[in-house]
Amino acid sequence: MLTNFFGNTKPVNSVLIIALFLSYLFISYFFGSIVQINFTLFFLFIIQFAVVNFINSRNELTFDNSYFFLFFITLIGFFPKSIIINTSFYTNLTLLLFLRKVYSLQSSKTILKKLFDGGFWIGISFILEPFSVIFIILIYASVLYHQRLSYQTLFAPVFGFITPIILYFTYCFWFDKSQHFHLLFNWYTSYDFQFYNTLGYCISFGIVGVLLFFSWLYKSSKALNIKNTFRKNWILISIHFLLSVLLFLVVKIKNGSELLYLFFPTAIIIANGFELIQKKWYADIVLIVILCSSFITFFW
Repeated sequence: MLTNFFGNTKPVNSVLIIALFLSYLFISYFFGSIVQINFTLFFLFIIQFAVVNFINSRNELTFDNSYFFLFFITLIGFFPKSIIINTSFYTNLTLLLFLRKVYSLQSSKTILKKLFDGGFWIGISFILEPFSVIFIILIYASVLYHQRLSYQTLFAPVFGFITPIILYFTYCFWFDKSQHFHLLFNWYTSYDFQFYNTLGYCISFGIVGVLLFFSWLYKSSKALNIKNTFRKNWILISIHFLLSVLLFLVVKIKNGSELLYLFFPTAIIIANGFELIQKKWYADIVLIVILCSSFITFFW
């Protein structure tokens, strides 16, 4: 029943999934996981949802269904501390705009513009979160898989990257805030994960981890055997996930909001694995268990 409903992309599906997000939002506020609810928070998350759905549908990273969006929202339910507007949120939104360019490189239209724009968004994310610069690996991986490496494709992202950096340096120099610019190159980090040392987080990580592992394993056995565009995208998604994990590990402040970096590739991988379940009744059971677990985590 649930799989039949979410197995398409009708507007009513998106409305229901947004309602699911609202339920997570209010329950999180009731249990103290978030401090406040306001229109700005809701509006900015809606923008994020629109961007992730656009990237997925435009580049056909999953089949034509609502599973990706559903799992993306469900991850918020598993990790309600991610519902906050801070530097991590804006960095993640900037990285999503960067990912629009990365995955669109499967098309040969305006390649250099896409590469420059991708480098530009990475430059902005670098200003917000210096460690996010590691994602520049992804744009070159996309060039290698979808296009060909040349002097133009090699330097276009670099020129895009340094453009906002030069502008930011000019701003800091003009207003005598050079120390702010120098902090971008302070690569000190913290590996204190005490924040996640709770039963709720351990169970949530366990459930999502199991879903992620088997989804990736199941889909990889299918996708890597066929030489097509999706095979290349699946490799990029895997690289994307590994870079997201690395960024999650090295960010200085651990408060739960940095989990946003993981949500997009995780939801894509789980959706791809879930799509391959052939027995509808089995898929319904799995989906019900996932949704119920996402609500039960509030009591752990």
